[in-house]
Amino acid sequence: MGSRRWQCLSLLAVLILAACSPQTDKGALPGDPAQTLPTATAVPTAVPTAIVVSPYPEYEIVMALDTAGQRLEGRLQVAFPNHTGVDLEEIVFRLYPNLPQYGGAISVGPVLVDGEQRTTSLRADGTALAVSLARPLPAEHSVTIELAFGVEIPVMESGYTLFGMRGGIWSLPDAYPLLAVHDGVTWHEDVAPAHGDAVFADAALYDVTLTLPQTLTLVATGSVLSEVVDLEGQRTYHIVDGPLREFAFLASEQYQMAESTASGTTLRSYYLPGHEAAGPATLEFAAAALQSYEDAFGPYPFDQMIVAEAPLLYYGMEYPTLNLIGSQLYGEQGPELENRVVHEIAHQWWYAQVGNDQINTPWLDEGLAEYSMAIYYLATYDAARADALVSQRWQVPYQVAVENQYDAVVDQPSSAFSWDYEVIVYAKAALFFHALRQEVGDDLFKAIMHEYATQFRWGIATPNGFLAAAESVSGRDLDALYDRWILSSQ
Repeated sequence: MGSRRWQCLSLLAVLILAACSPQTDKGALPGDPAQTLPTATAVPTAVPTAIVVSPYPEYEIVMALDTAGQRLEGRLQVAFPNHTGVDLEEIVFRLYPNLPQYGGAISVGPVLVDGEQRTTSLRADGTALAVSLARPLPAEHSVTIELAFGVEIPVMESGYTLFGMRGGIWSLPDAYPLLAVHDGVTWHEDVAPAHGDAVFADAALYDVTLTLPQTLTLVATGSVLSEVVDLEGQRTYHIVDGPLREFAFLASEQYQMAESTASGTTLRSYYLPGHEAAGPATLEFAAAALQSYEDAFGPYPFDQMIVAEAPLLYYGMEYPTLNLIGSQLYGEQGPELENRVVHEIAHQWWYAQVGNDQINTPWLDEGLAEYSMAIYYLATYDAARADALVSQRWQVPYQVAVENQYDAVVDQPSSAFSWDYEVIVYAKAALFFHALRQEVGDDLFKAIMHEYATQFRWGIATPNGFLAAAESVSGRDLDALYDRWILSSQ
């Protein structure tokens, strides 16, 4: 793992991750999880418990993709540190493949907590798995949870496919049980509507062993440390990285790849045949975005960044270190390809580093990722291009909303919107950040962004947290501006 990434981790996290090398052969698939999962790393008894509790959950996942059977089989071990501030009587995982908009199905086998089998129950329409604890888990203590899981993968003929196989691409984000977020009061088990982002997750450390047919090219979050091909034509990858909010991977026999570097980061673009012009072009957009955002917001903490073609029509999706762009944009090669790339890359700051509740406060990352595009155009081109973006992409659609009386309060959950989601959550929220920049000036706006990124990096930001950071740095009362754009409608 690269030195730049570890600059963003505490020394404690580095020492913990270094101790998490596999304890067993991770190439074999699970039987009884009590027998086959890796053994937790021993902690020296002389070290006080409070010192060795990791800042982050630590996942060890072993998965294998069966393309013929359209299944993913795996086993998972996660060391969960209780930083909620309260005693916990259960631990909750999210089962995102069970979402209707994902169209898959994930099942979980016996669940062990510190080696003892525990009872489980499904909630939130089958998208939350609650694991009971034998005794309450005190704050600043940890437990190790082990389980086996299987995922049925949908195969789609057409349409937007975030989860499943379409057009020769296996797209499998969050194809494993993912810890829910506990806010100190309750576990978050919200089921997102199809038009909004589904995942709300804490940052964690990941150690993943993934086996695929040798003919497939892998695209994944994290750093691939090794690849091994066996006699049966299977290729096994060892992937380690963190902090990451989730793990996602895609695979295809058709992927072609172009590579470059920018700001010491390796950039890769994966694209399908016929898109030999658009594929490398995304590298240029990604390099320019990386440079402009590092200056505006602070360092990109990972050694690599990927832009990959995916079966998402004209849309995109962000994952840590991985930016997915819809195939139709590659085919048309219009200006929206550049817009989509630089929007998704902005999420490497506003989501991957600075987290927020994407179901209940989606504007906080989407609006800022949108407005980051103006920062990109100003740095990469000129003020005229940035002004044109602000006018055409946000001001005009928002004015239409006002004139047709469908303006709405920005600070609402994604479920409060439908067809108006992008106008309010993206465009109107972006105009708030534009108004903030005009109010405080370029230098203070840049200082606010750096402070916000630093204060909430690897954590969960809230709207009040952003406002407090902005007021602290600017020395101004921004309530009226915030109320006008975020809390009010016309």
